[in-house]
Amino acid sequence: MLELDYALNLIVKGLESTTKELGFKVVYPEGVRPPEAPVFKENNTSYVSYTGEKGRIRIVFKKNQLALHCATADDDSPDDDMKRISLSLLELEEYEEKDLTYIFEEFTESLLNTFKSKHDLRGNVKMPTPVSKSKAKNGVQYFDAVTLGSKMGGIYPELKEEYKANVTEYGEFLPEEFFITHGNKFIEETIRQNDKPKMRKLFNVLNEIYDDGTNDTQSLIGVTILGTILSENPELLPNAESYFGEVMKEPVTEIIKYLSSPRSRGAKMRLKNPPIYKPKTKKKKGFMQEMMGM
Repeated sequence: MLELDYALNLIVKGLESTTKELGFKVVYPEGVRPPEAPVFKENNTSYVSYTGEKGRIRIVFKKNQLALHCATADDDSPDDDMKRISLSLLELEEYEEKDLTYIFEEFTESLLNTFKSKHDLRGNVKMPTPVSKSKAKNGVQYFDAVTLGSKMGGIYPELKEEYKANVTEYGEFLPEEFFITHGNKFIEETIRQNDKPKMRKLFNVLNEIYDDGTNDTQSLIGVTILGTILSENPELLPNAESYFGEVMKEPVTEIIKYLSSPRSRGAKMRLKNPPIYKPKTKKKKGFMQEMMGM
C-alpha cells in the first residue's frame, strides 16, 4: 500500500533526470519545500506542476488514475485544460514502490516525444540494416529500399541526416517520401551536371540495386526516382540513358515514356501524394503495371 504524497514524490524523483534534461522545474505550493512532496490539492484532485521554457507539465491524480498533461510553449491553454498525453492506473491500496516503474517509463517516453525535437531524438533511433552485397548476389536476399536509401547517403553526405530523420519520424524508412522530398533533387543535379565520375558512381549503385532488388525497389528506382526526374526534365534523358544497365534499360525507358504521356496524370498524382509505406513481399513479379501501382 502506498500513501499518495509519497507515491507522487517518488514519481517526481523518477522523472527528475528527464525533466531537468528538458529544462523543467517542479513548482512547490506555498510553504512547501524539499524533501516534502510538491503536491497541490484541489477538491478531490491532487497534482504536481512543472514549468520551463518549452512549456508546462501537470501530473494529475484522481479516482485511482494518474494522468500526464502537457502544453508546449506556444500553447496558451489554461492549466486545467492542457492536453493529456498519458494515462496510468495508480491503485494506492494495491501498489508497491516497484509498481511505479512502468509509470516512470511511460511518462518519460511521452515527455521526450512531446518536448524533444526530432533532431535531438535521431541519435537514439536504431537504423534498419541494409542488405549486404554478398547476400544479394548469392540470392539469399534481395536489395531493398533501406539499402538504396543508405547508399544514397554514401553518395550524397547531405542525405545522411535526412535518412535518419525519415526513420525517426515514421518508425521505419518511407522511401517515396525520402526521395520525392529530398533525394531526387540531388540525383537530378548530378544528371544535369553530367560529370562522368559522378554519373558512374550514381548509376553503379542504381544499376546494382535494380539488378538484384525487390520488385518494390525496382519500382522505386524506375518510377519514383528516374521516371519522375526524367519525365519532368526530358532534356536530361540523353545524359542518363547511356548509363542505364542491361536489366534496367528497357523497363525504365518504357516507364519514362509512359510518365511523359498525357495518360499518366493519375500516376503522377500518386507519386506526388504517395500512400503510407508498408513492407511488401520480396517476390519479384516483373510487371510494369504493378510497378506503376496500376
